[in-house]
Order: sequence, then structure tokens, then C-alpha cells
Amino acid sequence: MGQAAQRTGVSADTLRYYEREGIMSPAGRTSGGLRRYSELDLEKIACAHWLREAGVPLSTIRQFDTLRDQGRQTLRGRRALLLDHLEELERRRQDIDASIASIQEKIAKYDRLMEARG
Repeated sequence: MGQAAQRTGVSADTLRYYEREGIMSPAGRTSGGLRRYSELDLEKIACAHWLREAGVPLSTIRQFDTLRDQGRQTLRGRRALLLDHLEELERRRQDIDASIASIQEKIAKYDRLMEARG
């Protein structure tokens, strides 16, 4: 597990969390009971981590992973999931930009009031 965490940039706790949440199938085990990850597992972990860092919900990551497992015929479906999330991020950015503008206006108002008081 430590090597998988190191190679993917994901903590061991996150690997366990991904397994618990169904983001990835439980890893195979060695005869000694240690988790064993294939190259495909490592790719899936890295992809799930990247998607999570981009704010993609767990349910969407599960859908994405299911589609990826079904092969290249699901490229459109995977693209659609990413496009939906991109649109959500753009909506959030607009909200954040509006909040920033409101705060900047309030700060400018306080600056003017403080300057007037001397």
C-alpha cells in the first residue's frame, strides 16, 4: 500500500477510503495479506485522485470508472461526465467572481469611510 500511495500521490488512508466508497475495487492480496495493486489499479487510483482534486463528486467518479471499465465505446459517456462537471465549475466560478466583486466593493466603501475620518 505504501508503494501505491507513493506512486500515485494518494495517502494510504485515501486508498482505503476509495475502496470503502466503491471508487475502486478492493486490491488483491499477497499470501501475507498485504494489498497488491496492478498497473491498471494504479492508473485508476491516479485518475480518481485527479478527478477528486477537480471536485468531481464520488458518484460521478464511480460512473466514470464503470464506463472506463467497459472500454473505448464509452468515450462519449466519459466525456459527457467531464463536460457536465466543467459546466458546474464554470457556474461556481461565476458565483465566486460575483462574491469577490461584492467584497471588493465593501472594502472600498470602508476605505472611503476611513479616509473621510482621517
